[in-house]
Amino acid sequence: MNTISYNPLNKLKFLLLNGFIFLLSVVMIQACNDNDDNPTSPPDETGNIAEVASNNDNFSDLVSALSDAGLVSTLEGDGPFTVFAPTNDAFSNLDVDLSTLSNEQLVEILSYHVLNGEIASGDLQAEQSVEALAGGNLFVTAANGDVSVNDNATVVDADIEASNGVIHGIDQVLLPDTYLDVIGIVAKRYGLQSLEDAVVSEGLASTLQEDTDDGYTVFAPSNAAFQDADLSGQDVASILQYHVLPTEVLSSDLTATQTVTTLQGEDLLVEAADGTVTITDNSGQMYEVTEADLQGKNGVVHITNGVLNPNPNILDVAADAGNFTTLVSALEDAGLVSTLEGAGPFTVFAPTDDAFQGVDLSGFTTEQLQEILSYHVIPANIASGDLEAEQAVDAVAGGQLFVEADGNVVVNDAATVVTADIGASNGTIHAVDGVLLPDAYQDVVGIVSKRYTLQSLENAVVQANLVNTLQQNTQDGYTVFAPANSAFEGVDLSGLSEQELQDILTYHVLPTEVLSGDITASTVETVNGATLDIAVDGDGNVTLTDQAGNTSTVTTVDLQGTNGVVHIIDGILSPTQ
Repeated sequence: MNTISYNPLNKLKFLLLNGFIFLLSVVMIQACNDNDDNPTSPPDETGNIAEVASNNDNFSDLVSALSDAGLVSTLEGDGPFTVFAPTNDAFSNLDVDLSTLSNEQLVEILSYHVLNGEIASGDLQAEQSVEALAGGNLFVTAANGDVSVNDNATVVDADIEASNGVIHGIDQVLLPDTYLDVIGIVAKRYGLQSLEDAVVSEGLASTLQEDTDDGYTVFAPSNAAFQDADLSGQDVASILQYHVLPTEVLSSDLTATQTVTTLQGEDLLVEAADGTVTITDNSGQMYEVTEADLQGKNGVVHITNGVLNPNPNILDVAADAGNFTTLVSALEDAGLVSTLEGAGPFTVFAPTDDAFQGVDLSGFTTEQLQEILSYHVIPANIASGDLEAEQAVDAVAGGQLFVEADGNVVVNDAATVVTADIGASNGTIHAVDGVLLPDAYQDVVGIVSKRYTLQSLENAVVQANLVNTLQQNTQDGYTVFAPANSAFEGVDLSGLSEQELQDILTYHVLPTEVLSGDITASTVETVNGATLDIAVDGDGNVTLTDQAGNTSTVTTVDLQGTNGVVHIIDGILSPTQ
């Protein structure tokens, strides 16, 4: 039988325990009420960047390197900092053995991953260059949700928060310029992407990655420079090699003027004055160095605002050719030398010396000579292989050139290309066997015949034996309403007599020059003798109604020549009812 003994101390313990529980409950309730009135945040338990990295197994190699470099205390500081933190995999991919680096080098490399200021991934623009703690810039791009740094490291874990900044895990170790070859210096900069693409495309990257005794100097055109350059049809590899010197030249090594030989073999003129460095190439173009002395382990890079060209410009090519002496002399007289020495690109239909035979240029003023010669120049680079069967192209002088390609290339139905595709640094020369004239220097027949769109009218004028008549200079001039080729479609003129055809064509001619600004609603008498009704609507559109009641619209106005003006229309006018 079990016996229960009574102990008064047990009862006392029981009472004290219950009292303590009750008192604790009251205190807790009161504390809750106080919190409701004045809530307080729990203490921030997020560690600083060094602590957060230490607690992340992916950054153990980085933490070890930071410790070796004595940089832990820096990343424990107030900050704020942004750290592009290489993962352990990133360190395993690194070509540099960290154990061979001095403490100063290790500090430089690791500090190159750190920015002053906190930058979250959501703060990034498409492109930004940001200064690193070590000096030098990081080149950060953001596109389609991906963030890249220096064109070789991708953010694999973004926005890891710390009390004194933010960490972005990356899959490659970033290296300052001094640890890269000249290709690496170019490749890391998004502003030199076009140059990198060209170097890779031409197979020159491995050459410029070599270590040589004297190093390299690379004049690196910016993306904007490549946008302004037309390299079509040119030897791009040769042009790129023309940007490289086979020795390292810092800006501090330059004298006022020096001629240097490039890897390509041709020379550059480099000048330094008042802190500005300029480079003049073989085409005569001068460009500036916009950022100097990006020094790497096998050379130095200087960024320029232009693409250097080893080839002579159009004027130099023409002068050296020997069969454009009259043209070159005329360009000098007209003051157009500097134009054709410019960046271009240009296409020049260049009359040969034979083409100028019988052409007297002495009677033209300088302004007229400029207009005629500039009419041979197109502000674009057009090779013969680029031509379609027919094209109208704007000339520098204004007006258009009408170019046809069908085996032979013919311009304005008057000049044939005798030598095509003579290359120059700023464009292309096509030698022609005739001098081209703007409308203002041609009669109305010449204005019609140069245009392939008016070929049917030209054929009809020749058939009707009216060429000489319409080439005459009269006191009042002519106005020709010129039907386009499309107006002649389905019209058979072969059965008409010469007189009948003359009656129709002269009905398209007024015996006085009338520009579009002088046209009013009226009935006018034509050279044929029959009348033509002209209407002008509120928008200035002109329509013609012939004797048969047919209406045609004027589509192009005021092609003004030496003896009158041509207006193109979309129909054939009939002088009879």
